[in-house]
Amino acid sequence: MKKFGNVLLNILLRAFLIFWSITIVFPLVWMIYSSFKNNPEFYASPWMLPAEIRWENYVEAWEVSNFGTYFLNSFIVVVGTTILSFLMITTSSYVLAKYKYKGSKFFNDFYLLCMMIPGVLLLMPRYFHLLGLGLTDNLWILILLGSVGAIPGSCYILVGFMKGVHNSFIEAALVDGAGEWTIYSKIMIPFTKPAIFMIMLGKIMGAWNDFETALTYLQDESLYTVPIGLSNLTNQMTYHAEYGPMFAALVLAMVPILILYAIFQKQIMFGTSTSDGLKG
Repeated sequence: MKKFGNVLLNILLRAFLIFWSITIVFPLVWMIYSSFKNNPEFYASPWMLPAEIRWENYVEAWEVSNFGTYFLNSFIVVVGTTILSFLMITTSSYVLAKYKYKGSKFFNDFYLLCMMIPGVLLLMPRYFHLLGLGLTDNLWILILLGSVGAIPGSCYILVGFMKGVHNSFIEAALVDGAGEWTIYSKIMIPFTKPAIFMIMLGKIMGAWNDFETALTYLQDESLYTVPIGLSNLTNQMTYHAEYGPMFAALVLAMVPILILYAIFQKQIMFGTSTSDGLKG
């Protein structure tokens, strides 16, 4: 009887997981094949497969709707934010984790306090401050704000990993004449690479999907990033009833995230793992 109960439980669990997977995968599949349809096919039935593959929907979304410009702007913001965030987060975490000085506790507590403040509450005060300085309506301000905003929470995570790197590695490097840059780049970064990878992956996805910051600081349409451009494009194509190009734009916005997952799926699945250089 107990064995029968376990078998039944496994069957129910598998059925639930299959059902849950379908509810997640089907909207994605539906969006992809809908991007190849024309309006009459949508009006006939939104669920049926397209009669033919219409690549012109993607051409219209990319060129006619100026989605290529939005894509390039987002790429610039993501690359800039990733590089600047990496430098600021790793160097700050290294100093906070391995150096004790007057005021170090203050910075730790200050970063913790900053984590408690919702970013949306700072959106308008920062906007009016930067507007007065003439620093709005450019991509560089998105890179700077995205990088600075990542410091408190990311450092809070990474400092714990860097504290776990045994000091004997640093002491041995100092005896061999290594400088601060060598210790930082050859010891701290490699030993905490899994944690850094997960943090930076989150920053990449956050920068790519950032809507509210771009909406607040960008007025020039030529500077729109993918989320803003996609919002405008969706509204326009809904108004003009061009469903095929609208879904094509949605697929294009999703492609970079899917490629990122395909390349780093192993690291994402295993997450942050301890390395041989960490204390037990």
